[in-house]
Amino acid sequence: MENRLFYLDRLKVFLTVLVVLHHTSIIYGGAGSWYYYEPQDSIVAQAILSTFTAVNQSFFMGLFFFVSGYVTPASFDRQGSLSFLKSRLLRFGIPILFYMLILVPLLGYVSTGYDGSFVSFFKEQVLPSPLQGIQAFAVGPLWYLEALLIFYVGYALYRKLFQGRPRRKPLMLTPRLMTGYVAFVVAANFLVRLVYPVGTEWLNLQLGYFPAYIGLFMAGIAAYRGNWLQQLDERTVRKWRWPVLLMILMLPAGMALGGALEGDTSVFMGGMSWQAAFYAVLDPLMGLGISLLLLIWFRNRRNGTMTRFTGWLSAHAFLVYILHALVVTYTAFAFRHLIWPPMLKFVLVGSIAVVLTYSAASLLRRISLVKKVV
Repeated sequence: MENRLFYLDRLKVFLTVLVVLHHTSIIYGGAGSWYYYEPQDSIVAQAILSTFTAVNQSFFMGLFFFVSGYVTPASFDRQGSLSFLKSRLLRFGIPILFYMLILVPLLGYVSTGYDGSFVSFFKEQVLPSPLQGIQAFAVGPLWYLEALLIFYVGYALYRKLFQGRPRRKPLMLTPRLMTGYVAFVVAANFLVRLVYPVGTEWLNLQLGYFPAYIGLFMAGIAAYRGNWLQQLDERTVRKWRWPVLLMILMLPAGMALGGALEGDTSVFMGGMSWQAAFYAVLDPLMGLGISLLLLIWFRNRRNGTMTRFTGWLSAHAFLVYILHALVVTYTAFAFRHLIWPPMLKFVLVGSIAVVLTYSAASLLRRISLVKKVV
């Protein structure tokens, strides 16, 4: 097993903070769904924050899946099938149950706009149906853990099926392979979104994004076997800089041309239209370019030995991801009476939410049982 790649830990910290800011931006006008919103009439703020969320969506969760795929083979080889699946079920299953049973009622108090105390809300709307969260399978942002559990079961079945057979030669990272990946994801995006447009869910999973998620998880596994991360050539990846910038500019321009300024972006989310085809193509291309640039940047500039502070950030990132929905929502709710422009409130609330979430994670991980799980 190769030495630990510290830059992947730092990359996960960056992505985790980005998740917190992403969901904060939705509150103040960014495109997406969240538990709490503040109505905005600033078209400029909506355009900027929606571009921010759309660009994030193209790469940040996909990179999470890539990194998870990258570390999967070594863990599986070390633990074996049953131990591997058992450890992942405990590590992910307990946070999912915690979210459904504890955080969902707390978030519901704000999201439903209940006029009264939380105690009254709990007595009137939670106690009469305590299993509502389970019945609705409301896992919120922890859909990522749900998806990983499915992927891990699939990987274990794959390993079982090919057990005892000679291991195939690792795939080489070639332009042809990358072109094939993009072509597959573009076609699958368009076809899947005919049935499951972006925004529609099945068990909290937005299947319209899953062609890229599945492909990147598999790519992470192949990257570990084939040492792709060491083979990435900086000069080649740097060629993505200008195309990525161009695609980021094309995204709001295309949205505006396709009618998004009228407030309806559903035509981009799926269907037989040029708008749906535009988003199905641009989303994975932009995501791949940004992902490659980030991997190269972190590998070349952020791969030194972890300091005490960066180690602390990395150790708490998983719990931050679990807790952030509650902290973001309640921080924004606490500042609801502050009359500031939406962009300034986004910066203020987002910054405070990051600090508070890490602080809460640090306190909770002092509990031995919590630390054992997360």
